[in-house]
Amino acid sequence: MAYKDSYYVNRINFNNIKSKQIKSNEYYKILFIFEGNCEIKWGYKSQDGNKDSIILISPNNSIEVVLKLNRTITIYELVITTELLNILSDEDVNLAKSFNSVPFGCNVVNANTETTMLIKNILKKLYRSKENKHEFAESIYTKSMLSIVVVMILRSCIYAQSKQKIKRNTPFLIDDIFAYISNHITEEISLDCLEREFYISKFHISREFKKLTGTLHKYIVKAKLDLCKKLIEEGKSITDIAQICNLGSYNNLFRVFKKEFGITPKEYYNEIKKYK
Repeated sequence: MAYKDSYYVNRINFNNIKSKQIKSNEYYKILFIFEGNCEIKWGYKSQDGNKDSIILISPNNSIEVVLKLNRTITIYELVITTELLNILSDEDVNLAKSFNSVPFGCNVVNANTETTMLIKNILKKLYRSKENKHEFAESIYTKSMLSIVVVMILRSCIYAQSKQKIKRNTPFLIDDIFAYISNHITEEISLDCLEREFYISKFHISREFKKLTGTLHKYIVKAKLDLCKKLIEEGKSITDIAQICNLGSYNNLFRVFKKEFGITPKEYYNEIKKYK
C-alpha cells in the first residue's frame, strides 16, 4: 500500500520573520525543532520551544510560532491522517485512540536524548524518502519508520504528562527554580513564567525565594550581571552583552553594573586588560 496521500514531512525554515501561524486542519501535526528557539502560542496559552522540542497539534487547531531575537529556526513537520494511524495500529494498541487520549489541542514536550536522536534521524529519512519512491520494499520501510516515530512521540508525550503530575504533587523544590534560571539566564524570566513552568503559585515561589536569597528580581539581575562579567572577560562588546543578557539598553546595563560592582563595565574591562 502507498502512504503518500496519508502523511507528508516538510522541512520549514523560518528566516527574517517574527512569527508564523501553523494550522493543523483535519490532520494531526507533529513539529520537531531541529535548530533555534521560539515561543509557541495557542489560545491564551504559551510555552517555550527550544532545540529538540516536540510540538503536537491536534486536528482543527492552530498555533503561532514566535521567533526569539529574530534568529532563524528549522522545524521538521510530520502531518498524518487518522486513517493512517489506524493502519499502523494493531489489536493491542490503537494509535488514533492513543493520540486522542493525550489531552492536547497543542502540547510542547521534550524527549530524552536517545529518543530525540532516533526521532530526528527518522524524520530526516522520511523527508528524503520523497526522492526514493522506487527503492526496494519502500512501502514496508516507510510503514516501519512511521510506526516507530509515532510510538516514540506518543511515549514522550505521555512521559512528559506524568512528570508534570509529579511536579504538581511533590513538595516545592527551590533547587529546580535555581536550575531553570541558570539555564535560561539570557531570557526574560518573571514570576508568571516560573508559575507556568513549575505549576506552582507565583506567590509561593516569591515567598520561598525571600526566605533563602531575597527577591527573585534581585537574584536574576545578579545572575545576569555575573554573566556580563564573564562576557566582558571574553572581549565581547558592551552593547552586545546588554542584548545577550537581556538587560535592556547600554545605559541600563551601565547603571545596574555600577550599582552592583562599584565600577562601570568599561572600567571593569580596563581592569581585566591590565592582567592579560
